[in-house]
Amino acid sequence: MKYQPHPGYEMLWGVQMGLDNENEGNLGKVIRDFMLDFKLPEDMEMFDLAAPGLNGAPDVPIRIYRPKHIKKAPLVLNIHGGGFISGDLDNDNIRGTLIAQNVSCVVVSVGYRLAPESIFPAQLEDCLAALNYALENADDLGIDKEKIGIFGTSAGGCIAAGLCLYLRDHMGPKVAAQVLNFPALDYLQTSLSAQQNFEGAPLIKGDGLSAVWVKYLGGFDGSVPSYYAVPALARDLSGLPATCMIVNEYDPLRDEGIDYARRLMAFSVPTELYSMPRVPHGFDLVPNPLTDWIREAIYRTFKREFGML
Repeated sequence: MKYQPHPGYEMLWGVQMGLDNENEGNLGKVIRDFMLDFKLPEDMEMFDLAAPGLNGAPDVPIRIYRPKHIKKAPLVLNIHGGGFISGDLDNDNIRGTLIAQNVSCVVVSVGYRLAPESIFPAQLEDCLAALNYALENADDLGIDKEKIGIFGTSAGGCIAAGLCLYLRDHMGPKVAAQVLNFPALDYLQTSLSAQQNFEGAPLIKGDGLSAVWVKYLGGFDGSVPSYYAVPALARDLSGLPATCMIVNEYDPLRDEGIDYARRLMAFSVPTELYSMPRVPHGFDLVPNPLTDWIREAIYRTFKREFGML
């Protein structure tokens, strides 16, 4: 496949994310530099807390971002990426701050346990623990419990989609919107985009993604995984929150995101789908007018579903 970078994203070519534990921090110097190039705006506050883990699990680190003037505002639960095996709260300082600032909401970012030391459902349980804690302490955190959104990137998009399915099935708190930012949704890796981007794609390529799923699920034993772990396996997508799906042209995950969005539409779930041209996985950390454009779409989704437009 011939890759033609969108102007301004050329520095991502040649960068590869590490998908093994020996290189779990190897996000490529370019991407890590963008992640850590962060300064908290003066009108924002950021602080860390710990949510009690579920079923005797360890406490879950969480990071709060909110505008200083907020008294009672919507909640957005943020779930970072990293292929299920890497990443931490620092991954999403930029994303979390910008969402809190531009939506005028409280963002709670989750430092969930990582595979392979902790396999599914540990990640889902940690995100549920963080959500429960935020709602139980809504008054102290300045949260409006009636307005909840969930935002997940890459592997975090998988966990976010699984969490929305779980909350629907278990009569959990109503989620107004889920934003799935180039999510991993299917462990089979048989889509056209996975084949097109099997080798040579920037950031991540199709080759090796199955190994990540093996670590997340704790291996394959011939049984079908839970659709809370692999959302593409869910047969019924009715009753899910309004969805904003973002996929990228040069991303092996592209078509599973498109397929999930189309299936949401088939179940009459309000859905918007953005296919970002000539960019790879993880493009949205690069300062660029295209990045700004899709960020505005994310803010608009949350504000619309929170009744803030």
